[in-house]
Amino acid sequence: MLNRWMTAGILAIAIIILIGVTQVYAEKNESKAAQLEQLIDTADSVIDNVDRMVIKWQGEGKGDAQAQAVLLAGHLGLEQPVRVRQAGHDVYRSEVVVDMANGGVGLLVNVVDTGDNGYYAIVQISGDAHTDRNTLMTLHEQVDQLLVDSGMKASWNMSVQGMAANATGFDASQQLALIEKDLSKNVDLASVELYIDVASASVSYEASDLPLSIKSGSHMLNMQLAVHQVGEQGNNRITVGFPVITIEY
Repeated sequence: MLNRWMTAGILAIAIIILIGVTQVYAEKNESKAAQLEQLIDTADSVIDNVDRMVIKWQGEGKGDAQAQAVLLAGHLGLEQPVRVRQAGHDVYRSEVVVDMANGGVGLLVNVVDTGDNGYYAIVQISGDAHTDRNTLMTLHEQVDQLLVDSGMKASWNMSVQGMAANATGFDASQQLALIEKDLSKNVDLASVELYIDVASASVSYEASDLPLSIKSGSHMLNMQLAVHQVGEQGNNRITVGFPVITIEY
């Protein structure tokens, strides 16, 4: 079950961020639970069958990386973090699945020693269509408070992936246009960045009603949609990210 939720690439992503691609996310002044609920509702309007939902907190801090990993893991009920080497850095990680009675929630703590008495930490919450949404929102707020109490200035993002009921019979670009048309009935969208190849299509949007944003050039992005054609049957995998997608699509 952990393989379904936790990606091996999380370590590589952390290292990539460390070498100069750290991004700053802006938020509206609302409770974290209210923000998350709005994003889940928006994702539900795009994806009928959720296979994967990832909420990712991340940020930098000063101090001992191992001590920070032990602190975060301990407060979240995870086992003692294990040290591994990744791209020349010590990485301390621990993961578990909790609340199995309500569909299960994956928790991951990943802390990278950046040198010079610094670290970069990721706390990830994962679930799927069977995960209780109230459990997700409660954990989300707990992680927020834990990171604040530990002295970290952290930001968060969310990605949701799955299939749409009408995902068969359209290529990636057609499917994306159909989703955008339906979504625009409830969300004020302005497309900003478009990417299309043989099997994939992706668009980033300004959507000021949504609670998270990230600066890209002269634009503030709030959401990214991507469709990837899977196999030869015309099945399309749909991924939505707030403010951008941070998982493989």
